Amino acid sequence: MKPRDRTSGRVLALGVSTGFVTIIDQAAFSFAVPGLRDDLGADAGQVQWLVAGYSLAFGAALLPGGRLGDVFGRRVPYLVGLLLFAVGGVIAAGAGDANTAVVARLVQGLGAGLVNPQVLGYFQDLFTGPARAKALGAYTVAGSIAGLVSPPAAGWILATAAPGLGWRFVVLLSVPVALALFVVGLAVLPSGRSRAAAAAAAAAASASRGTAATRGGRDSRGGLDLVGLALLMAAILALMMPVTAGVPGGPLWLVVAAIAGLAFTGWERRVTRRGGSPVLDPALVRSRGFMLGTGVATLIFGAGLGLGIVSTLYLIDGLGLPALTAALLLAPRALGMALGSMQSWRVATRFGRRGITFVLAAGAMAVAVEAALVSTGSEVLVLIALVGVGTVHGVLYGLAIPSNQTLTLDHAPAHAAGVGAGVLALTQRLAGAVCLAVGIGLFLAAPTPAAGFATAAAVFAALSAAAVAISAFDRAPVRVH
Repeated sequence: MKPRDRTSGRVLALGVSTGFVTIIDQAAFSFAVPGLRDDLGADAGQVQWLVAGYSLAFGAALLPGGRLGDVFGRRVPYLVGLLLFAVGGVIAAGAGDANTAVVARLVQGLGAGLVNPQVLGYFQDLFTGPARAKALGAYTVAGSIAGLVSPPAAGWILATAAPGLGWRFVVLLSVPVALALFVVGLAVLPSGRSRAAAAAAAAAASASRGTAATRGGRDSRGGLDLVGLALLMAAILALMMPVTAGVPGGPLWLVVAAIAGLAFTGWERRVTRRGGSPVLDPALVRSRGFMLGTGVATLIFGAGLGLGIVSTLYLIDGLGLPALTAALLLAPRALGMALGSMQSWRVATRFGRRGITFVLAAGAMAVAVEAALVSTGSEVLVLIALVGVGTVHGVLYGLAIPSNQTLTLDHAPAHAAGVGAGVLALTQRLAGAVCLAVGIGLFLAAPTPAAGFATAAAVFAALSAAAVAISAFDRAPVRVH
């Protein structure tokens, strides 16, 4: 085996393991919240921040993390992010008060947000064609398996641990693995940027210098645009605060986000005119395939998370099932997604965008069928819908997400692979937060649980149909070779 092949294989294993450990932490933490709340005396606001703080910090760190990796190489941001993730977990598990636990979860989220774009950026740097599609599929499989095993693992720990210790062990669940990955990362991760990314950056810098010279500007290519990053993070946080953390004053936060977004846009244009290195590479923003693929990913990710939460609520509140029973009934959906993700590379390599559009259309139909069956109120039909049709939807979801990611990231320039991955992850995270809030709100506002599920599922089916339309609108002849 060639040295490059060995490096690529090791980075793939490391990246997949990293995806698993960060997702299993987030999925298991919700089970630790009741015990943490009781032991530390957390009030309602602190509990909300315990749940939302991780996602808030994660989302805020994605684009800066991606940009850092593109400019300085991915090794250091990956290792720093993983160390922050592990340290945050240790502090949260040992917290003596709720505020300490909240800060620790923010640190963990920041670390995970630094790590995520580095993993996807490495996949962009080291793999091409079907190999890249398989790597992204394996990453999604790891997430599916993490979501599948974390509820029973957390439940077992809470059932067997001594009172007051169970939630602490659940919070520590991912820390030993994260520390092991840190040690492995020190040994196997390549330093600096990949040759392809460095060559692309040099070409972009050369073009930028020519433009700057023509306009009489000065070249500052290759630096880190700290002002642009600060403005972008302000806009992201203003968008995420009301939907993720439930902070009041939603319209005001939207105004703040709009102002920060306009300031960011103006500043980026100024940086580009002067031959500098903007946070969002112009080639990325101008790429029709990247922008349309990101829109598809945003809609299907949000719809999938929203449907998952209303399915859980319906089984518990509508049918009166215990939480563990509900989790087991929904496990086939997660397993279906894992199986679909394993084969997603075939969709990207054999059928390209047309194949993704077909799979998305079938998934939207599956959601509509689920809604129709649940609205009947018959327990038999409900179980067929949530278990049987839900499993089919999980398979289709698994086929669509990694293959769409592959085609979308193929449009990202090599020197902006990390930012491209950050944009993709951030939009999905925002959509997930919004759709979770919308799904819960629609479910609770309906006169009956069956009506609540049917209404929410109809909304998510509409979002899935919109994703089909956007995917069909992308007529670029893109297929992974």
